[in-house]
Amino acid sequence: MIRLKAIVAICMALSAQVQAGLSKQADIRAMTTVAKKQLGNPFGLDDATVAQLAKTTTWRRLLLFADTPTKNDQSRVQNPKFFLSDEGEKNPQAELVAMLTAMQNRDNQAICQFVARVYFLNQSLAERGINTRVDDSSCQAFWQFADTINAKRLSLIFAEENPNNIASAFGHVWLRADADTIDDSKAVAINYTVATDRADNAIKSTTKSIFGGYAGVMEMMSYEQKAQDYLVKDGRDLWQFELDLTADEVMQIIRHIWEIKDMARPYFFTHDNCATEIVRLLDVVRDKAQLSKAVGKVVIPARMAFVLKQQNMLADERFIPSQATIRQARLNRGGDLSELLPNHNNPTQANAVYRFGVGGGFDKKADDAVYGVQLTAAYQDLLDNPNGTRQLLDLQLLSLTVRADNHRPRLDDFTLFATRSLNPVNTAKNNASDDKAAYATGMGIRLHRVIDASSPANDDALVFDVGVQRGKSWAFGKTDDNRGEFADTVCYALLDGKMQLGRVNQGYRLALGPSLGCVSYLTKSVRMMAQLDMPYYYHPDRASSNRSGYMQPTVGFAVQKDLSANHALRLTAKAERLNDASNKQAMLYLYRYF
Repeated sequence: MIRLKAIVAICMALSAQVQAGLSKQADIRAMTTVAKKQLGNPFGLDDATVAQLAKTTTWRRLLLFADTPTKNDQSRVQNPKFFLSDEGEKNPQAELVAMLTAMQNRDNQAICQFVARVYFLNQSLAERGINTRVDDSSCQAFWQFADTINAKRLSLIFAEENPNNIASAFGHVWLRADADTIDDSKAVAINYTVATDRADNAIKSTTKSIFGGYAGVMEMMSYEQKAQDYLVKDGRDLWQFELDLTADEVMQIIRHIWEIKDMARPYFFTHDNCATEIVRLLDVVRDKAQLSKAVGKVVIPARMAFVLKQQNMLADERFIPSQATIRQARLNRGGDLSELLPNHNNPTQANAVYRFGVGGGFDKKADDAVYGVQLTAAYQDLLDNPNGTRQLLDLQLLSLTVRADNHRPRLDDFTLFATRSLNPVNTAKNNASDDKAAYATGMGIRLHRVIDASSPANDDALVFDVGVQRGKSWAFGKTDDNRGEFADTVCYALLDGKMQLGRVNQGYRLALGPSLGCVSYLTKSVRMMAQLDMPYYYHPDRASSNRSGYMQPTVGFAVQKDLSANHALRLTAKAERLNDASNKQAMLYLYRYF
């Protein structure tokens, strides 16, 4: 009798809601609440089992929660369409009960909307001797989607770094889906990328990408078309790594993509990017792999292949040369491509991107020994080991330097973002457009300690520094005849413009002047560079003792010697002309990469 009353109550609640014009998902939520109170948990599960299932790593990952509950436990998806329960965004257990209720009541709309959750719950309940007799076989829209992709195997595709485009500066990864046979023309690209605003300039675009100002979007398209955009249009090499996944794992990833593909989330350069999305998809089927922890807090696309190789998740690899690489190989060999070898940009062989350094040296102005500590979150400068990355990659993100002399520790530099793309004009890797070589360019946003040479005091100050560079570069020296890489020495001539705000004379100064330099890969473990900067600074000042405009030239030298895969020594030296004097500095750092 009690059970009959409960069923009547459920029917009355549903009837009232339909009359009020509520959605199907709202019906499920109301029914879940009544059912739980009057009929117990779906499929006769006890409260302990429901709580245990809700805490499983895979269930939480399917809902985009952190693996373990946090103080502010919440899904990264904040779209109510991603949940059946009103509490689902913050309560995995409530969403579990709602999903099980929908399955028990054969709610086809909910079952077909969340096919990955249904598959997981079927597997989990089967382990407990419960056959739900529910599956996705009648989900026509889902199977049309799955048949279009026709994935029997998945591969990770890595496109090398492209410093000429801020959105692609850290490289890019996406998935390639193949049927039983490998055919580029039939393969599908599954791509998670940032939806930038073309009206935004480079600085605005960079800032918004770092701080999540753009949304991420999931795309499904022809692999052949996608690959050609990189290989031909961008001149970027590709690496293909087949993933060691079972057929069931591949299918479950496709199910989860179906659930998440329309759910917009903020996209960040440093996390929640193309790489973390692939990590997340793989984590759904490999709950013990802990890939998210392995890639770290700052997630660089190039590290994906390295981490997956460590986890024994790669079955095969293939180098796909860009048109620029092929043209460069012809230049190196006089047209013969019979023995073309892969370039040295295989991401599985790249060094760690985090760098910590301690060092000591002297500073003439401080008239004492100085000591320094450096920490770089990413990625690579011209002296770091280039193996596994694009040639001449110069891309830094969140780099901190603190120095101490006989006074106190002080912030010397905090680089928010800096990049330089040299594009040597006498190579095939010159980012040409309409057969015209691109300019060498650079930009940087940082807090930087400078010396104000407008007065004889030569005071130093911490300034906010925004700079851009534009010019030309040329490659010289030895080439590898069997690869599509340019020579081992590149020299450049750039026009450098910058604006500095801070405790300098008048609170600001503008600068414009040439920057001339060379970088050379002397051996596989030794790299050296030298640079001459001749900025002309200007900030109006009527005081007779101060200068409104002045040259402040600097000449610098640096060399790095790799001691091992994770350790290196770097020596830097700099001489700078001040108001009525000069200053000299030298530092020797021991670096550890991790």
